[in-house]
Amino acid sequence: MILRRLTEALRKQDWFTVVIETLIVVFGVFIGLQVNNWNAARVERDSEQVLLMRLQEETRSLLDTQEEELANNRPRLELLRSAHPVMFSLAPSRPLTNDECWALVVSHWLPSPTEELPSLDELLASGRFDLISNPSVKAALRDYAVVKERSRSARAEAVSELFRLHSRYPDAVQLEVGRADDPDDPAPNANPAGEGMVWRYRCDIDKIRGNRGFLSEYADNNARLNSYLKRYEDRVAVLTDLDAELAKELGTPASQRKSEAAP
Repeated sequence: MILRRLTEALRKQDWFTVVIETLIVVFGVFIGLQVNNWNAARVERDSEQVLLMRLQEETRSLLDTQEEELANNRPRLELLRSAHPVMFSLAPSRPLTNDECWALVVSHWLPSPTEELPSLDELLASGRFDLISNPSVKAALRDYAVVKERSRSARAEAVSELFRLHSRYPDAVQLEVGRADDPDDPAPNANPAGEGMVWRYRCDIDKIRGNRGFLSEYADNNARLNSYLKRYEDRVAVLTDLDAELAKELGTPASQRKSEAAP
């Protein structure tokens, strides 16, 4: 309709009508583009809100998991520290407790931590990280990505050089399989090894004290275990900051963290 009127006005050289009709066309196109932009911005805001809520849920779930894994692994280091004076001849000799012996046997064990935030991984993989508009939330997400990458690199390096002391020094640390109902060993530090059977750990403190090779390799394991637990604390600290920023952005209460996560 407008194009037909514009054509007729041009043919009649009715320049006033030509200008009016042209302005109408331009204004209509402009309004249409603005409406599309407004709709696109609204969809993006809605998508960001959904993403932020997913990130908050995943962050809090991961925080709970990280704190639980840290709480499960920290006692190993505490048990080893209690045995240090005896092992390094700084205190009178005594047998290691079952728990101390178990911690010594598994001093090389650094299990893979749970550390994934799926929504963050998706954002980085798809190149849509700028969908997050809050600079504080973006900074906290970047911090976690950096801490996670450093943690993975450090663990990969650590596990390549750990020492299985029960394999290298079988006279000092013995790993055995026995019956779970053995009356001569009523309370072994044991894990299941099949139906009715358990693994038993026995440490000979006399063969540990003064054995420089054993103590050197054990000290290396202990240092790596200490670093491994420190990386848990780093992840928990960064995730706690991320949770606080998400709570501020979404207008929700900050999550209450477990006190036992602190050393």
